[in-house]
Amino acid sequence: MTLQSIQPTTQEMLMCVARFSELTRCSAGLPDMGLPEGQRTFLNVLGFEQPEGEGAYSPFGSEARAHIRHMKAGFGLSFISARPGKGVLMHAHDTVETFLCIDGQWRIDWEGPDGVESVMLGRLDFIACPVGVQRRFECVTPAPGQDEALLLGIIQGESPMGVYSPESVKRMREAGTMASR
Repeated sequence: MTLQSIQPTTQEMLMCVARFSELTRCSAGLPDMGLPEGQRTFLNVLGFEQPEGEGAYSPFGSEARAHIRHMKAGFGLSFISARPGKGVLMHAHDTVETFLCIDGQWRIDWEGPDGVESVMLGRLDFIACPVGVQRRFECVTPAPGQDEALLLGIIQGESPMGVYSPESVKRMREAGTMASR
């Protein structure tokens, strides 16, 4: 196999750098983010195109602009920040989604054959969620001395789609954060 080697300029390489302190915080763009339990913030590093279709949502929302957006990497990467008791409602994706706990403690729930199952993630713990699994995450405790915990989300694809579970859709419609059809 042959791979063409390139020699980018310093300026071209600096376009590929995302400094955490310079990332834009985004706390809107998904219908569950308007719910008290759905409050979280994305710090989108490397993004993808928004999916098309009614009821289809980008994993990081429609407003979280990626810091690095000039290249197609085949995945999206975003830091997710939340206070205890906050996270995301049950949803599924059409691609693999992974989480790495940066700090604090996070609970990952999923719908299993006997109901909702869960696992706790501590600092540097990792989970990969298969395609189609209804899942959610919630901040349990922040790191000592902090108000929020930090999770790294990585999702496969150039335009991955997320769909909320029927129970999540019902909750958002009742709260008025998602329009009824």
